[in-house]
Amino acid sequence: MGKTTRSLILKIIGSTLILWLLFRFIDFDLASFLEAFRKMNLPLYLFSLSGVIIVLAIKSYRWHLIIRSEGQHYPVFKSFGAYMASYTIGIVTPGRIGEIARLYYLRQDCAIGFLPAFRTIVSDRVFDLGVLVMMAFAGILHFGPLAVANPYFAAMAGILIFFAGLISGVLLIRKMLAIKRFEHLSALVFVYDSLRIAIGRKSIKLWLITFLAYLAFYASVGLIFKALDIELALVDIAIVLSVVGLASILPISWAGFGTREMTLVYLLGFYGIAAETALSFSLLQFLAFFLWGSLIGLIFWFLMPVSLENLKEDTKVLKEVFSRRKDKK
Repeated sequence: MGKTTRSLILKIIGSTLILWLLFRFIDFDLASFLEAFRKMNLPLYLFSLSGVIIVLAIKSYRWHLIIRSEGQHYPVFKSFGAYMASYTIGIVTPGRIGEIARLYYLRQDCAIGFLPAFRTIVSDRVFDLGVLVMMAFAGILHFGPLAVANPYFAAMAGILIFFAGLISGVLLIRKMLAIKRFEHLSALVFVYDSLRIAIGRKSIKLWLITFLAYLAFYASVGLIFKALDIELALVDIAIVLSVVGLASILPISWAGFGTREMTLVYLLGFYGIAAETALSFSLLQFLAFFLWGSLIGLIFWFLMPVSLENLKEDTKVLKEVFSRRKDKK
């Protein structure tokens, strides 16, 4: 049994265990769960399906600009196609090698080296992770021991904490690289080059595009809530979904199943939303963003075919590049 297969089995077991614990500790009523779907505003929900395309289109334009900062021109439509196809590949493959798919698409059409190409992907993810972290901080302030009542104040505090941490981190790495024994650490240089695009004047446009993408995401999620006759402010949706997103990326479940549902049930309980409705929302969001998004991405994968074997080879190359420094020691 390979390492990837073992990891997948363990994550499926993790998801099963978390869901079992969830249903054990809540008073789940199947009739109420099904009633939420029966009363759902179907036209509103169907309209929300456009959200995943809009969000990924905006993000793909951000990636296009990051590629340009590397001195390369990768057409906007190809950036969007690569983004959509890699989204699907990331969902259907156990190792989530979707990001490597974008690297492959870029290198296929541009005369760009492996590391600069990979750097565009890491830099692109920094912006997404940034929004997730800053709003998750807001969630900790809002729902945690400090219990900051005003969600807007919690969000602003989360944003300030994140940027203070990011700028401090980049400056710290810069100082480390100025020390002789650190200046040749290729991994540290790569991290520094990937992060510095997220600070400074030139980053403002990229951050504005990122905030626009997440505004579209939260708005489309808001439509799903409305379809279930739930009214939540956009800032509350942002905080809840960011904490859920942070919980979902923990490597203890498959595709976030279990951790996502448990976190949603807990957080939406603060708004008086029943566990059955929270689980209904979780399923509808999964269908709208993961299933529907992957089906749209599948079309682009067919239009822009890429071999999974090639992606696995690129994954091996990536591991070798970052392990080379360790081997030298």
